[in-house]
Amino acid sequence: MRWFWIIIAIVIFAAIIVKSQTRIKENHVAVDIDRQVADAKAATPTPTHADATALAQSPSTSAPTGTTIDTQTPTAAEPAGVVRVDARTLQLDGRFDVSGTGSTSDPYRVTWPLMMSADNNAAPAGQVILPKYISILDGTSVEISGYLAPPVATDFTSELLVMRNRWDGCCIGTPPTPFDCIEVRLEKSVAVRGKHLIQYGTIRGTLRIEPFAAGKFLLGLYRIEHGEVEGFGG
Repeated sequence: MRWFWIIIAIVIFAAIIVKSQTRIKENHVAVDIDRQVADAKAATPTPTHADATALAQSPSTSAPTGTTIDTQTPTAAEPAGVVRVDARTLQLDGRFDVSGTGSTSDPYRVTWPLMMSADNNAAPAGQVILPKYISILDGTSVEISGYLAPPVATDFTSELLVMRNRWDGCCIGTPPTPFDCIEVRLEKSVAVRGKHLIQYGTIRGTLRIEPFAAGKFLLGLYRIEHGEVEGFGG
């Protein structure tokens, strides 16, 4: 069986290298943009006290007469990127609608596009700058559906991997990334039954967002504790 796991390690390592090279190129572009912004700021003269006084005394052309402009930052009821639609619905980043209250009895129904959106903020050296609308989910109860597989072939398992894409662990399917798979630790062990180890089902539990890296390579990001599973082992 050792050759089987060696092939898996080679496939995963090759995928990580390709992804890291792409991120390095993107980061070089981001650095160039940051330098251009810094140069532009340096070239912009700093307003003096006299300039500020003259501006305050001159008539405003940015708003009609009688219009009041609030220069104070409003105090938001929710973090940036989070809009409460109603008592049981949040809209995150203007794109993702999440129902539920985040409690054990009414978990947030999260989707893979939401979880994968953290990839847009991935940084080099195995670091991830999580957007606020994702980090607020840490410690809440969530529900997500996907392909389920035990880490090893066994009769009973207390751990599962829930993935967006089906993957046989070697050559068939799409290997998971840290953004489209979640490690699950079940509250109770479940029997591994059925014709196929990989099955489609639903996981509920407490979401933990903890980046895990080996050197400069990000290996994991999401974990669910006290998990309960539906649709596996039948």
